[in-house]
Amino acid sequence: MKLPPARCETTEAYLAEAGPHLASLCTACGACFDACPMVRYSGLAGADAKAVAMGLRQLAVGETANPDTVAWVGVCAKSGLCRSACPEQSAGLDAMLLIRIARQRAINDTRQLKPKYDQMAFPRVKTFARLQLTDEELAEWL
Repeated sequence: MKLPPARCETTEAYLAEAGPHLASLCTACGACFDACPMVRYSGLAGADAKAVAMGLRQLAVGETANPDTVAWVGVCAKSGLCRSACPEQSAGLDAMLLIRIARQRAINDTRQLKPKYDQMAFPRVKTFARLQLTDEELAEWL
């Protein structure tokens, strides 16, 4: 099986290319926000959906966004409901990808969102590996 070629040389290059493209397709209608199941759990139930969606466009191009947008992209659970709710899907807009790019730009570029560090990630991987691998494989990989 041959893997498809990489979209870009680096993640940063992909964000710089895909973010503005997806932002240009977004009309900031707010349908993605209205469809999101995380809105009620994030304390954003009264937020203006159109303003939050406009913030997505701003983050996607590396600009700062309003606090509601930053809070929303920070709690994304990747349900995909935003994708199916988006009226611009037929024009090529993947709303979930736009949200994920906005989240990454809020972490990397605007520094409005703090990255999450899981200090226990590697110990959990090792524990899982010990449950799944043979003694020979463990000796080779751990």
